[in-house]
Amino acid sequence: MGGKAPTEGEYRDLWLGVLEGIPRREDLDRGIIRAYLDDKSALHAGIASLLAKVPQADVEVYPVTVDYSKTIEEMVAAGNYGYANPDITTEHFPPKGSGIVEVQIHLKHFNRVMSSDAVLKGLDKMGLRPATPMEILAFGAKYPDIQRQFPIVEMGQNWQSPFGPRVLDLVSDDRERDLHLAWLGLGWFASWRFAAVRK
Repeated sequence: MGGKAPTEGEYRDLWLGVLEGIPRREDLDRGIIRAYLDDKSALHAGIASLLAKVPQADVEVYPVTVDYSKTIEEMVAAGNYGYANPDITTEHFPPKGSGIVEVQIHLKHFNRVMSSDAVLKGLDKMGLRPATPMEILAFGAKYPDIQRQFPIVEMGQNWQSPFGPRVLDLVSDDRERDLHLAWLGLGWFASWRFAAVRK
């Protein structure tokens, strides 16, 4: 647009481009929004209606107590998992804290496919930092049934395995709750929750 004010046609094309980038939702009536864009007097109302329908990041908050006198191995045992990856050890994930600390674990749900970088930037904009292994292990022990609903991951500390950086995640199948290691470099499906703590 060369620094000049966009023409009416360019403005329309801009917002149609935004429209096509919005994930499909059953309650998103594209025809009605296009009709708004055809009517200059209703343009801003149409944009507001469109943005109001964009899926927003949901959050749930859970208080936990993190006891840094315990080892990672003790925290894993307290979670009573059906399976725990044997590489989740104090050697690979040395605790970074001391004493007994009360924290609020925020489970952020972006409701869309995300890269790890996008998740970290999104959390930062919300004034959150990713949870650490000790924090997510405390969460898993206190709220064992939450991971039966959706997978949860911490991204606050990773282990540089021979095959790349890995982080702790809480998952479940029809039979048991598991504690796995996920690849930090891979993307995340829309179902994932990201454990975070207020900065």
